[in-house]
Amino acid sequence: MATQIKVEVLADKVEARIQQLQAKAADTSRVFATIGRVLVNRIRLGFAQGRSPKGAPWAPLKSRLGQPLLDKGRLRRSISSRAGNGFVEVGTNLRVGNGSASLGAVHQFGATVTPKKAKLLAFRIQGRLVFAKKVEIPARPFMPMTPAGQIDMPPAWSKGILQELAKHLGLGVPA
Repeated sequence: MATQIKVEVLADKVEARIQQLQAKAADTSRVFATIGRVLVNRIRLGFAQGRSPKGAPWAPLKSRLGQPLLDKGRLRRSISSRAGNGFVEVGTNLRVGNGSASLGAVHQFGATVTPKKAKLLAFRIQGRLVFAKKVEIPARPFMPMTPAGQIDMPPAWSKGILQELAKHLGLGVPA
């Protein structure tokens, strides 16, 4: 006895679904705004926990009590996102002093600070005046990126982004 297999192609339904997906994909600004908020929240959680996006603890402080990068909270509060159709940017616009160096980059990748116009650096630590020839700031990564500027998203973060995209496109949430 032969078994019959019946294949029915519903071209009109497939075409309609493709058109729905194209319409949803045409304006992605809302989903990218949501992704930006998710990334900002994950980065701020890293500040609260004192950990990199991959879960590594930040180097401890040597000169004051408290948690790294949370003395005044300016850097954490400056983390923001900007989204549009097809993109999201997450970062900080804080600069070191009056200079052109990014405060975020100094803490993300670490830095050696030396005086530019004097023989010694002068700064206050807990109200005490301190002088130094140089200061080593260890890397305390808070953004999911490499020193070369490449995105280095932890798997859990990537999964969350894919889930937001799938919801936006109406594809269901991937496991």
